[in-house]
Amino acid sequence: MNRPAGAIILFTRLFGRHWRAMGLGILLGTIALISAVGLLALSGWFISACAAAGLSAATAHLFNFFYPSVGVRLLAMMRTAARYGERIVTHDATFRILETLRVWFYRQLEPLTPGQIASYRHADILNRMVSDIDALDNLYLRLLSPGITALAMILLVVSCLWVIDGSMALTVLCYLSIAAIVVPGITARTSWAMGPGLAASAAELRIRVVEGIEGMGDLIAFGGDRRQLQQIKTDQHRLVDHQRKMSRISGMSSAAITLTSGFCMITILYIGTGKVELNLIGGEFLVVFILGAAASFEAVMPLPAAYQYLTHTVESAGRITEIAGSRPLVAFPSQTFSTPAHHGIRFENLNFRYLSGGPWVVRDVNLTIAAGKKMAVVGETGSGKSSLLNLLIRFQDPVSGTIRIGDVRIDRIRESDLRQLITVVPQQAHMFHASIRDNLLIARPDATEDQLAHALTMACLSDFVKTLPDGLDTWVGESGSRLSGGQGRRIAVARAILADAPIWLLDEPTEGLDRTTEKNLILNITRLTQGRTVMFITHRRALLADMDQVVEMSRGKIVSIT
Repeated sequence: MNRPAGAIILFTRLFGRHWRAMGLGILLGTIALISAVGLLALSGWFISACAAAGLSAATAHLFNFFYPSVGVRLLAMMRTAARYGERIVTHDATFRILETLRVWFYRQLEPLTPGQIASYRHADILNRMVSDIDALDNLYLRLLSPGITALAMILLVVSCLWVIDGSMALTVLCYLSIAAIVVPGITARTSWAMGPGLAASAAELRIRVVEGIEGMGDLIAFGGDRRQLQQIKTDQHRLVDHQRKMSRISGMSSAAITLTSGFCMITILYIGTGKVELNLIGGEFLVVFILGAAASFEAVMPLPAAYQYLTHTVESAGRITEIAGSRPLVAFPSQTFSTPAHHGIRFENLNFRYLSGGPWVVRDVNLTIAAGKKMAVVGETGSGKSSLLNLLIRFQDPVSGTIRIGDVRIDRIRESDLRQLITVVPQQAHMFHASIRDNLLIARPDATEDQLAHALTMACLSDFVKTLPDGLDTWVGESGSRLSGGQGRRIAVARAILADAPIWLLDEPTEGLDRTTEKNLILNITRLTQGRTVMFITHRRALLADMDQVVEMSRGKIVSIT
């Protein structure tokens, strides 16, 4: 099974969770169309029958006006109520489906390592979660619901007309089949090659705009803003060109169905006139055929659009499953096999590289950090220090070798348990577009005001926060844009303090700090980590005085231990 077809089947199964709401929406839509066709046909019959009955006093006296008028009123009310209900139910079902799809998509992203996610542009992931998932509502709103409704309508209308005259009913069936099968088929064939282009151009435009906004400062500083704007205009013109072509096809398909409807009525009028002259059917039933057939084409009118955008929907489904179907590089067990007896760390014959056939970034590393001890890892940029940290927190798995906490291999520890054992201060900690308080509570959602204040004090941030008008409720901006680099790192340290884990991993926590703040922060960290296992990555050898062990790395290998 190819990827797009498999993706459509997958999403159809996800839609099935809302089958009740979907089925009710289709039922109400069918009732609305039946009522509309019945209303027009019955009204036509009623008016023409009244005219025929009025030709003589005897027939006028015998004609029952009440039953048909009640039927007209009933069908009118049914059409209004069913259409209103159908709009509410189908839109509610669509929103629930989109909610299900987005939650499902996020759950597929969660097990992926940061390295896997980083291989995609962030704006592209956003586009797939928003625009591509939005495109999947076509499966229900444009394809499934109209398709089932149209099929039910065609069968019902042709069956009712067959009772009056079989040959004319077959004529209506022939024209409805052209409108429901031939026209959508031609539309789909014509637009088939445009769907992928439409999805790709829309995604590229969104990505270009988002990345342009995120990098606006650098673009302006280096004079690249005009070039970025020109690229956005080019992407926009490409998208508009695809949309114009699709709109042209849509207009032609609508015109084709309108012409088919017109030819249908002309044919029925031609055939029916002869039958009326031969007294095979009454004139009022000819009106029923013409108006009923005309109203029936409302059911098939949405079908060309459904097939026109089918390739766009299929392409969007494929783009979603490209990420969601990725196999996680790191798999955690469902339960921890045994609890570590202590919090020492041991690296055994460790080898790692990011790409198969690529350079080794960690080679033959054998290293032990005793429980409760502090070890510094130093070395030039690219020596493998941060990679060693990423392997310990299982953002990556080694190609060979093992890592143990205590006497337990880390690949036998459940993810939630591993996160409770280790707290990390990364080199580039992410700041969420929220308040300082919210960014701290990530580490400990139930933290009290006193605990937050203590964490800020130990991270040398309390004086800064006190100067802010809103204090902890001050928003930090997108990616911490309202904070300096050093302030962002100290918020990351405050998170680690709140997490209160037995193992601390710190990657350049003092980068960007002045000497006084750096000295105070290191003093506080040393005091806080008494009795804890610490792995401290730094370039600054002046910070090594309080370390129990110093390991130097070069080109992925350990060159000295002191």
